[in-house]
Amino acid sequence: VGDPYYHLYAPQPLQHPDPRQGVVTLFVAGLPDDVKPREIHNLFSRRPGFDHCLLEYTGRGNQAVAFVSFFTHHAALAAMDSLNGSVFDPDNGDCLHIELAKSNSRKRHGGGGEVYRVIDKRVRTEENSDNDNNRDEGDDDVSGNDDGNGHTYLIISHICNGVGPQLNISSKPL
Repeated sequence: VGDPYYHLYAPQPLQHPDPRQGVVTLFVAGLPDDVKPREIHNLFSRRPGFDHCLLEYTGRGNQAVAFVSFFTHHAALAAMDSLNGSVFDPDNGDCLHIELAKSNSRKRHGGGGEVYRVIDKRVRTEENSDNDNNRDEGDDDVSGNDDGNGHTYLIISHICNGVGPQLNISSKPL
């Protein structure tokens, strides 16, 4: 039958710390192709511990994903638990799929209270560039610098100077 005291002296399994325990960034998929950076910011900035977010148009069709960073791992998990599976766009039924990112996002300190960034890897043609500029009365839709590979990079800073929120938009290579 075995040693009756085995359970007292049995070797304990090695405790490997969860490599993502220190991750404070969430990966967000299931976004509609017309999502705006402001929508991502508004959804997550109300969550305790929010730090900053990045919206990336991947260049794979109209696919968009977001990376949202928090100040603590616990705050990231709480936001993930409360929003994962939520319907983001009731018009088309898109549901959010949220998980811990593989690693933490690096916040780029561009000065001036940067809270959300956009990376646009979609190939711009004259036709879709005209359509993009007519969408949603231009809020957050601006053209940035092309890196020579057809990728447009935008840095959007949200600045509040006591009078009201303003957007400060500058193009920078990432």
